[in-house]
Amino acid sequence: MRALLTALALTVLATPACAALAPQYYEEARDKAPNVVVFDVLGVATPRGEAGNCMVTGKVIRAERGTKYKPGDTLLIAVPCRSPRAPVRVGGTVWQDMEALVRSAHGKAYLDDHGELALDQYQLYDLH
Repeated sequence: MRALLTALALTVLATPACAALAPQYYEEARDKAPNVVVFDVLGVATPRGEAGNCMVTGKVIRAERGTKYKPGDTLLIAVPCRSPRAPVRVGGTVWQDMEALVRSAHGKAYLDDHGELALDQYQLYDLH
């Protein structure tokens, strides 16, 4: 256990732009998310500062997992986002590029039963 904590600490210190959790935790969050949806991005409201939650509004194209969302449903998802000018924050948050998020046409979200992202698992999605 001590070796694992030491390796985790070294990873965080060596790569401050990366999330602090090991990749398998994010993979597990994607695998276990009860709802996975692909959607058209209808709009993105950015935070006032350089980092925070972008509020992404979307219209469901398809539900890849779960029965909570149906094609045509409207979503509102809080997605952690930051501008390239924002200071790098060390931690478990997976930050999306704010400008890319605003430009995106589609998204894929791994959601819990409350409609919140499972460990910030959100992907810019290309349908083509």
